[in-house]
Parts: sequence; structure tokens; C-alpha cells
Amino acid sequence: MRPILIIAVNAFRETIRDKILYNLVIFALGLIGFSLLLGEWSVFARQTVISDFTLAVMSLVGLMMSIFVGIGLVQKEIQRKTILTLLAKPLPRWHFIVGKYLGLLMVLAMNLAIMTLVFFFLLIFIGTRPQPSLLLAIYLIFVEMAVVTAAALLFSSFSTPTLSALFTLGVYVAGHLAGDIVKHLDFIHKYGNRLPGTPVITPFSEKLLKGIYYLIPNLENFNIRGRVVYDLPIPEHYVLYSSLYGLMFIGVYLLIASLWFGKRDFI
Repeated sequence: MRPILIIAVNAFRETIRDKILYNLVIFALGLIGFSLLLGEWSVFARQTVISDFTLAVMSLVGLMMSIFVGIGLVQKEIQRKTILTLLAKPLPRWHFIVGKYLGLLMVLAMNLAIMTLVFFFLLIFIGTRPQPSLLLAIYLIFVEMAVVTAAALLFSSFSTPTLSALFTLGVYVAGHLAGDIVKHLDFIHKYGNRLPGTPVITPFSEKLLKGIYYLIPNLENFNIRGRVVYDLPIPEHYVLYSSLYGLMFIGVYLLIASLWFGKRDFI
């Protein structure tokens, strides 16, 4: 574990010096502050608007950090040729991938903690006591960010920065729509014969859509923003099962990235 931790710490130090990261953090803090104005203008309760908007900002900024910062971790090493110095040492290549990933997770956790402190300060400022359930929503946002970051690292291990960003964005969008695919298929099976103009799904198309559903993480599993903001009950062990679901995809993505990166030639 020592080589991995050394790479993780160096990746953390390198990332926190990145100007893009500071711009994203400032942008996020500005949006969180803007939620105060939204709370004043909205007809709903101020704390409801602020909480809902701030949690959405955390998820969006996490995506941007995963794309703009996560993809650059590997690509910068390749472009600067510093990867040759690292790989010349008796160091397995998967140590490099896992170390870079852990370093970025440390950065994401630090920035998410900063946004959480500002968020809770705003709630206290308007006279509302932060609910412990908000921490569960923020934790699952972090798990979602961890999954998207693993996907970004996977794509950056074999593709260009531009394509990696597009692929990662595609995973994010498809991941939030994945649940709707299955629901739409179930709807067609139940009511397709009763409603005119309902599209016909062939067996091949159905298998293809379900295959995509199982290959892409259902990121809506990590979205409990509505339940927390509107004080709805969270199913028992939901957070645990969602965490295990996220760890499964993280492990698969890092495994594929390590195998692909291990076969890549940098000379």
C-alpha cells in the first residue's frame, strides 16, 4: 500500500494547485450563496429551496471536477513524459491508476467538505438547524462522484482528453436516465397494446437496452435529495446497498482501466 499512498498524496498535492479546481470551488460557493436569493424569491420554504438547490450544485460541481480534473491526472503525466520515469521503476501499473484515483478522491472529499460547511452555515444563518439526513444525501453525492471519477479515469487511460470528457459526460447523463429505460420497457409491456402509437420494441432492442442498463451505473440510486429535502422516509439499509452498488462499479472500472493501462505503450 505504501507506493499507492505515495502516488495518492502526490496526486492530491498536484491537484490542489490546479487553477481549474479553485475556479470550480469559487463557482460552487457562489451558486450556494445564490440559493439565499432563490429562497427569498420562492413561494416555498427558504430552507427547502436552499437545501434542494445546494445539493444539486454539489452534484453538478462534482461532475465538473471529475471531468476537468480527473481526466487530466493521467493525461498530464503522459503529455509531460513523466509517466516514463514512474514506469521505469519496479512499480506495477495498477498502483499508478489506483494511487491517482485515491488522490483525486481526497481532493473531492476536501472540496465537498468545504461546500458542506458553507451550506450548513447558510442554514444556521437563516435560523434553520441542519438535519443529520442531509449528511446522508451529501455522502451519496460523494459516492456518485467516486463512480463518475472512476469512469473518467477509465476513459483517460486509453483515449484523448476531449473524448474522455465526452464519454464521462455520456455516462453521467445515461446513468441518470438508466432507470427510465427499464420503466419505459415495463410500460410498453403492460400498456403497449392498449395505447395507439406506442412504439414496438423488438426482442433484440429490448436485450440491447437492458444490456446498456446493466453496463452503465444507475446514478439515480445515489439521488435521495428529494427524500431528504422534503423529509420523506429513506428505506432501511438503502444507503448501505447504494454504497455497495457504487463500490462494485468503481472496482470494475478501475480493474478495466488498470488492465488497459498495463498494455499501453508510451514510447
